[in-house]
Amino acid sequence: MNPAFNQQMSESTPSPVEEPPSVEVEQLRLRLQAYETRQQQLLQAIPHLIWLADANKSVVWVNQHWCSYTGLTMAASLKQDFLQALHPQDRDRFLSLWQQAEIAANQFTLIYRLFQPNGTCQKFLVQLVPLSSTGQIEAWGAIHTHLPLAMQPDGIQLRDEGEGGEVVPSYAAWQGVSTIASVIGQSANLLTQGALASQQAQLLNTLKERENHLTAQNELLLQQTSKLAQQQQQIQQQQQQLQQSARLKSQFLATISHELRTPMNAIIGFSQLLLRQRRYLSDSSQEDMLQRILSNGRNLLSLINNILDLSNLEAGYLALNPENLDLGLLIRATVEEMRSQAEQKGLSLQVQSDMQTLMVSNDRTRLHQILVILISNAIKFTESGGILVSLEPISGDRALITIQDTGIGISKGDLSHIFERFRQADQSQSRRYSGAGLGLAIADWLIRIMGGDISVESNPGQGSTFRVELPRQVK
Repeated sequence: MNPAFNQQMSESTPSPVEEPPSVEVEQLRLRLQAYETRQQQLLQAIPHLIWLADANKSVVWVNQHWCSYTGLTMAASLKQDFLQALHPQDRDRFLSLWQQAEIAANQFTLIYRLFQPNGTCQKFLVQLVPLSSTGQIEAWGAIHTHLPLAMQPDGIQLRDEGEGGEVVPSYAAWQGVSTIASVIGQSANLLTQGALASQQAQLLNTLKERENHLTAQNELLLQQTSKLAQQQQQIQQQQQQLQQSARLKSQFLATISHELRTPMNAIIGFSQLLLRQRRYLSDSSQEDMLQRILSNGRNLLSLINNILDLSNLEAGYLALNPENLDLGLLIRATVEEMRSQAEQKGLSLQVQSDMQTLMVSNDRTRLHQILVILISNAIKFTESGGILVSLEPISGDRALITIQDTGIGISKGDLSHIFERFRQADQSQSRRYSGAGLGLAIADWLIRIMGGDISVESNPGQGSTFRVELPRQVK
């Protein structure tokens, strides 16, 4: 290849892009996940029954204390109709207060009774809090405090005969009331405030810490988001530059290849003309030189055609022209066309003896090109033995073409790179076996455009088997 051409391509290639932010994005995701985990652990550690509901008042999460009290699993708790856990006499009041709180966007507290799996129920002090970060209610959080726990240390529960309220001796002492009878007459609202006093003091510090932590996390998230946005913009710009560079390279290669084909065709044509008039040559050495010119000209023209095809494929200029044809007949004709190359190396080139007629709709020229690439590749890397080409229909209205040789084979480490451009299985072989490493890349690209697939099985010294699966109808 011309050094000036290589230098031009090197100068037109953009500088290496910065490392993509995938690592930073993953670290940010892990930090957010860890933060959510700490939140879950905090809610699980609070010794109260807690559930969270969405804006539609559907319970979406419960803590383990809720599950322990109700005897339900997490999944069952979410599926359960929440109101069924409330005492029937408390449901209407609860819904009414919740509706009022939703309208006013305020929290509220009340006492209601919750059933246990054995059918008994106990009273809980409930604080229902609206949750919002946008000014509109996005969710609800409910904290249930078992009243004997809320009224420690004595924890003695008394019930009025009516629906008045409940009381403990410590509450009576706090209010300065001398007799239980006088305490029972107090307002249930005062009882609620007393039970919440300790709980709210504990939760206030926790919520404040969470708020500070959330603020810090939000600031970090904003910084990371801004940085990611900048990196994404840089990547998009560099991607556009790379795409533009690739298009320019493909256009340049296509132009150069097209310009080179004209003089190469002239060289090949004049060489053939002179060989037909070999009787006018003075000696056999001149005929030998003409044969070399013709052979090298054909090889160079093949390389130019490959570069042109690759450029058109990369630029998306190559289109298929499907027609109805007999794939078996095309394979036989191609094998006969290439038989002389195999015989020059003392190789057998055979077609499956029972190959049947198989009608397909595909591009005849491109199918022929694929077959030539694969068969010539097999001939090139086979020193003894031969090549067998077979065809058979397979399920899914597809056709399978197999090219099997007894050549030098391919190592496992090279199999994954075999269809890459400008790549040969063993780079040390490039001097022994001519070629630029474009043929298999072009064949792979054409097969994928046809909606097919190509695969290879090989071991060093045991030959190779290429399998091409193609749809019988190409659109």
